[in-house]
Amino acid sequence: MKLRIRGNSIRLRLGKTEVEQLAKDGSVHASIRFSAVPKTQLKYSLVTSLTAKEISAHLVDGEIKVTVPEALAREWASSEQTGLKHEQRIDREESLAILIEKDFHSLEPRADEDQSDSFANPFEGKKHCNHP
Repeated sequence: MKLRIRGNSIRLRLGKTEVEQLAKDGSVHASIRFSAVPKTQLKYSLVTSLTAKEISAHLVDGEIKVTVPEALAREWASSEQTGLKHEQRIDREESLAILIEKDFHSLEPRADEDQSDSFANPFEGKKHCNHP
């Protein structure tokens, strides 16, 4: 599972195995270690919930926890739908954008990235035109 944080947005990208795991077990977990000290890691997870009515994200004890309604997660996992999106209100003026996506093969090969568990990119093998 890949994590991207930018401004007031969070994006999780899941490979095929992780999407299957979410549908089967109801959760996917990952972490980033900054040193050998156990408390110097950032944990993040995506979990399903029978009681959640919408997608939400929370920071608890140094872990970013994104929750998605179970029925919505199962439907997404078994469909061609690429992503789920929700705007979580913070206050009257701000919100947190939450995006959960299936991870597709990059159109441009990246030497430092293993794409063996990625979904086939719908644009693979097609010519692109970047004209305005």
